Amino acid sequence: MHLSPENLLQELTIDQKLVQLVAIGSPSDFLKNRKFDREAAKNKCPHGLFGLTAPIDLSLEETYEWVCDMRDFFAEISPIPPILMCESLHGILGKETTIFPQSIGMGASFDPSLVERVATAIGKEARALGIRLSLAPDLDLGREPRWGRIEETYGEAPLLVGEMGAAYVRGLLAGDGRYTAVVKHFAAHGSPVAGINLAPTCVSEQDLRDKYLPPFKKALEAGARGVMPAYSTLNGIPCHANPMLLQQILREEWGFDGVTVSDFNGIEMLAKFQRCAENRDAAGMLALSAGIDVEAPYAWGYGENLKILIENGTLSMEVIDRALLRILKLKTDLGLFDLPKPDLADIRRTVHSPAHRALAAEAAEKSIVLMKNDGTLPLKKSAKIAVIGPNAASAQLGDYALPKTEVVTPVEAIKGLAEAEGGTILYAKGCEVMGHDTSGFAEAEAIAKEADAVICIIGGKSMKGYGVGWGSEEESILTCGEGCDMHDLTPGGPQLELTRMLIQTGKPVVIVMIDGRPETLFDAADDCAALVAAWYPGEEGSAALAKLLFGEKNFSAKLPVTFPRHTGQLPIYHDRTPSECGYYHKPGTPDAPGRDYVFSSTEPAFAFGHGIGYSEIRYRALTATCIESGIDVTVQIENCGNFDAEEAVLVFLRDEVASIPQPVKKLAAMEKIALSAGETKKVTLHIPEDALAFTDIFMQKKIERGYFTVTVGELSARIFIA
Repeated sequence: MHLSPENLLQELTIDQKLVQLVAIGSPSDFLKNRKFDREAAKNKCPHGLFGLTAPIDLSLEETYEWVCDMRDFFAEISPIPPILMCESLHGILGKETTIFPQSIGMGASFDPSLVERVATAIGKEARALGIRLSLAPDLDLGREPRWGRIEETYGEAPLLVGEMGAAYVRGLLAGDGRYTAVVKHFAAHGSPVAGINLAPTCVSEQDLRDKYLPPFKKALEAGARGVMPAYSTLNGIPCHANPMLLQQILREEWGFDGVTVSDFNGIEMLAKFQRCAENRDAAGMLALSAGIDVEAPYAWGYGENLKILIENGTLSMEVIDRALLRILKLKTDLGLFDLPKPDLADIRRTVHSPAHRALAAEAAEKSIVLMKNDGTLPLKKSAKIAVIGPNAASAQLGDYALPKTEVVTPVEAIKGLAEAEGGTILYAKGCEVMGHDTSGFAEAEAIAKEADAVICIIGGKSMKGYGVGWGSEEESILTCGEGCDMHDLTPGGPQLELTRMLIQTGKPVVIVMIDGRPETLFDAADDCAALVAAWYPGEEGSAALAKLLFGEKNFSAKLPVTFPRHTGQLPIYHDRTPSECGYYHKPGTPDAPGRDYVFSSTEPAFAFGHGIGYSEIRYRALTATCIESGIDVTVQIENCGNFDAEEAVLVFLRDEVASIPQPVKKLAAMEKIALSAGETKKVTLHIPEDALAFTDIFMQKKIERGYFTVTVGELSARIFIA
């Protein structure tokens, strides 16, 4: 029988205590000749540590040996076992694990049950490898598309992000529950000034409480036991030194009793980047007093520095013990003291299993959005098709994933399906995603003129298995992901010029965007035959894309973020207040100046929630009924086409008059519904009471009596809340 956390705390020396406040984040720190390096571990952490990141570039067999040796070593030197950690936004960051669609694509599915199944698979692979902590999910709101990390978010809507994040947490914990998620980045990290990573965020406390914080609270209620602060400052205060966030809201208001883990180098940044601490001692004290329990990816402000501060009386041991007790309770609840070693047969059976690859394929099919179609799609497999573009022969997986040489590219998948039916596939790259070289245009134009139809696959590049400040940066081209922000949402290099040239051939052009953010295509979006947002669709994404383009599967995803007409419209999202939409409502054009923008509209190019399929879905007979716990919304949906379909039914809410201006609409309920060809269903969705509330000028949640408008599709209903 093991000691209780309280009794165990009394048995530890000061050195054994302080190391539990440190996580090692570099997988290479304890790796030599592809094996666990005992000497390095002995030098770096002779008294143990909170946790360490699993190596990312070993084979399954090598990982198994590494984990077993690591466990043996720490059992010899410390009574407290470390937690083995991983990055797992859309699959465990590793060499042979299953990679699912990046988070923004999962958000496009509008299907929390799918996210839960994906996270369950990720949790199974992690457990098999001995991992018990994921630095995921990312619960930032994707409201700044210039920001490279928007791809890691589930979208812009608080309800969508909250539902997806909670589903992800439930999936990770499925089974024995002896696992934890560290949700990030607390808080409002997804709205940096100018779209620059790590830049300050400035939001009102009302928006903070009504939009940015609810997804975190929902994920914690789902069982997450870890929270990671954001690198950025929030209204001038660094999140790593913000007691309002980490103490008042997180622990006092929400009752959180889990562990807070610094983002990697976040405490160091207090001194070296944000310059609000003179040295490592001051930075460590700032973070610890604000409420950060664990420093990662090494001891900079914590460790020996805290020991000196304790010995000279600057820091009380009670502060250390308070953080340590939370850590010991977490490790006890995760069963680390009784955790069996990994089993190689179980690893081989579980990691990258056929079932998980099939799930990755399903997730990809449900993440790709059809934004426009003039009837060109689905394509005929027997046709002659030109596949053109810099991402046609590139399998992009998104950041926090390693390249996989065996992953099929889009042109390979398209060719495989078409040629089996007698079709012909022609390929040309056309151009790169950067630079100005248009020498490939002539070849692209020639095969386009020869073809019956053109698939132009453009976008960005994001293949990065690491974050800011750690790992290698050998990739020559990165346009999205952590630290890869864009000043403009137009596709890089001459890609837009390429699409325009292809459209001018007169052949129907299907544009496929493979990117982690919205792109602005201007006239190309208007003039193309069809437009698809594929995001980074995971290791099975190319096959999924091909099946969708040829009609073997039906599109069912919708946009989780707003697509602006121009970068100059930013910020733009569905839940704007009335004054953010303009006053004059006389949009101009380049030929006819007007207001609010002289030469443009204030409306987006494609709205949040937009997405079509091969079957028209009609909505009828909308009713809204006030009940004690909120509003019940009932609507009939009909599949009017010949394809089986899945429809994300989205319910938007507007508070018509409020003491503080409220959004013109906000997502208040959602449900994914399956409809066979020709089928009609009656669906009831519930808008909970808290969706009717907002934070008033006194920072109190309230519901004000009056009229609310409920919108589903093109239908709306007005209801009075007494």
